[in-house]
Amino acid sequence: MQNINHIKAYCLIAILILGVFLYFYNLGKESLLTDEYLSLHVTQQPIKNIIFAHNRESNPNTIPPLYEIILHFWLKIFGSGEFAQRSLSAMFGILSIYVLYRLARLLFDAQTGLLSALFSTFSFSWFYYFRQNRCYSLFILLTLISFYSFFYHLKNKNSELSLVGLITVNILLTFTHYFSFLIIGLQVLFSSLHWKTDRRLPLNILFMCMWVGLVYLPWYPNFLYDCQREPVLFYKTAHFNIARNLFDIMMILFFDFHFRWDPTLTIIYLPFIARGIIRLRKTKPDDFKYRLFYLLAIFIIPFIIIYSLTLSNRSRYYCTFYFPLSILLAIGVQKLKMDGIKKSVYCTIFFLIAFFNATDFYDFFRLPLYENWRLAAQYVKSVPDYQNKEMVFVFQTRYNPPVFAYYLWQNKLAGFFANNIATYEGYEKDLSSLGIKHRICIIEDDNIRGEHFFEKVSSFPDDAWIWVFRYHDSFFYNNFRTRNRGRYFFHQIILNKEIPQIDFYLLKRIKQ
Repeated sequence: MQNINHIKAYCLIAILILGVFLYFYNLGKESLLTDEYLSLHVTQQPIKNIIFAHNRESNPNTIPPLYEIILHFWLKIFGSGEFAQRSLSAMFGILSIYVLYRLARLLFDAQTGLLSALFSTFSFSWFYYFRQNRCYSLFILLTLISFYSFFYHLKNKNSELSLVGLITVNILLTFTHYFSFLIIGLQVLFSSLHWKTDRRLPLNILFMCMWVGLVYLPWYPNFLYDCQREPVLFYKTAHFNIARNLFDIMMILFFDFHFRWDPTLTIIYLPFIARGIIRLRKTKPDDFKYRLFYLLAIFIIPFIIIYSLTLSNRSRYYCTFYFPLSILLAIGVQKLKMDGIKKSVYCTIFFLIAFFNATDFYDFFRLPLYENWRLAAQYVKSVPDYQNKEMVFVFQTRYNPPVFAYYLWQNKLAGFFANNIATYEGYEKDLSSLGIKHRICIIEDDNIRGEHFFEKVSSFPDDAWIWVFRYHDSFFYNNFRTRNRGRYFFHQIILNKEIPQIDFYLLKRIKQ
């Protein structure tokens, strides 16, 4: 028995080392994303401003400030480079793997915990957000600790120490992200299932809610302010379309287990997830007799609520609630009958899982994933006599200028654009008031194309260099010269030889 425990401990250490490699390797290679710069901008403020200046239009942060406060002190110790900024989230990722192991072991056994940790290490949604300096890494970690504390409290017959831990972690959760109330709501729901057999548990959870509500009370005005400031999170304006919604559901599900929306791995995993559900239905009741309901509810209920609230499909909100799939997958791959033809089939499947995971990670590290604004800024500055040329930077969205300015003009001017994101004022003003000869132009409406676009561009001086950044899809068509009546030609700039992560163009006016 002692040797078996040693083997399991070595396996856990190996999984954590694998996580360290995946989350930290080349962590600072690529430039910051727009949202990552906003985290940096908020974090660089004094602690007093991070907390008390939240309820202002000039503050680009629309989430509670706990992560930014922790990152503030982290950067004071380790510096403000890309690697240092993201390393905090990567560390939270390693801790999340360990806590998930403990959670699955608490609900089931050590073998399920090890397999759950392994599958989550390969989860793209975790991998993606544990390599960004955003609050979602801390939110995932605290969510896992919260559910672990809740189930530990349930198993140990309402231990007072576990209740104190649950109250503490849920308070931290509420100051990390607003969707933390979904987690608390799920725990209230789970405790209500035990009302007939253990009435003390629901009362303890209500006691926890009272303390969380009291501590959160000073932040309540900021919560209401953010609801009004970013209503996209709280109602869905798009009309209901069954086909579109089914497509979105499958995309979100597939996104968790693969790279670049290739459903191959998910198709392989789904039968094992289904098998895990069937196996759980057949197990005898124990301390966690509702555990199948727990896992399905943690995944399905937040998915329905978040999907009904958000305007777009944002995996950063769903990724916190993906871990039940890893646990069900871990249950589904255990105790397979490895005999005859089945053995060959299962060996082939496991080989394919390993192969696709390996190739996906190889492709990720070989090709850039993020928009490389650092390279774009370096390219612009490489123009001869760059300082004396009049340049106009045209963006599709007002969220991109801050991170571009961070690499082109450094942090001071980037902060100016970040502070104007919420109000949209000052973006198209002449930058001469800031000591910069260049100017910024935002064309945010996707319907502004063709003649409308060139009417906007025609207001710029004839000798201006016009740089156009198109976010994801190309702004220009094959009949570009015809559409602009031959007034402009453009040169597409490839920042990476294999895959351009920013559609980046230089427009020049043709002298008639």
